[in-house]
Amino acid sequence: MTSTKDETYKDLRYRIITHDLKPMAPLNEKALMDHYDLGRTPMREVLLQLQRDGLIQRFSRSGTIVSPVDIHIYKQNIEIRTVLEGLAGELAAKNIIAGQLESLAQILERVTALEEQESENLKELMQCEFDFHNLIYAATHNPKLIDILHELHAVSARFWHYQIFSKQELLDQYIDHREVLDALKKRDGRRAGETLKNHIQNVVKKLGDKVLG
Repeated sequence: MTSTKDETYKDLRYRIITHDLKPMAPLNEKALMDHYDLGRTPMREVLLQLQRDGLIQRFSRSGTIVSPVDIHIYKQNIEIRTVLEGLAGELAAKNIIAGQLESLAQILERVTALEEQESENLKELMQCEFDFHNLIYAATHNPKLIDILHELHAVSARFWHYQIFSKQELLDQYIDHREVLDALKKRDGRRAGETLKNHIQNVVKKLGDKVLG
């Protein structure tokens, strides 16, 4: 399997988020290099990014493991992310450029095409969700906020997909995404921010009292 660094990162992130790679599972760097046909330096860069995302833990003596899933960390994550997603929406409405608006529209067009296909396309739909949020983060032009939200998003997605993971559940997310794009086009920071905050709260609500109560 020959992969680029970016493809390797996305595939490992997907496998961790969807629990194909289980919490606390050891990750062998050499085995990953062989599997993805990737050199040592780019593989270490991939692992460093996954570590920044909070998806793996690396120890100098005992190696690398997939991060555990902790409900307490998830609750703390959501408290912070809800506020910061709202801020990201407000800043993005002010700072977003035409090319980024076009890219967001193209992501939603891709989602529509995937929805019409009979196959589940779970990996592609999840990547669209990541790409949409990452574009909004980039549009804030605030590097510190971008770094924080990347990590919060990865941790949130991992827990969410652990509990709920189907094509329809993924497609439901894009109702809010389309409203966010409309708000951004109109430079309505208040609506963009509130929609993103509500989006996070709706996801939490779907998890229900059986998980978060």
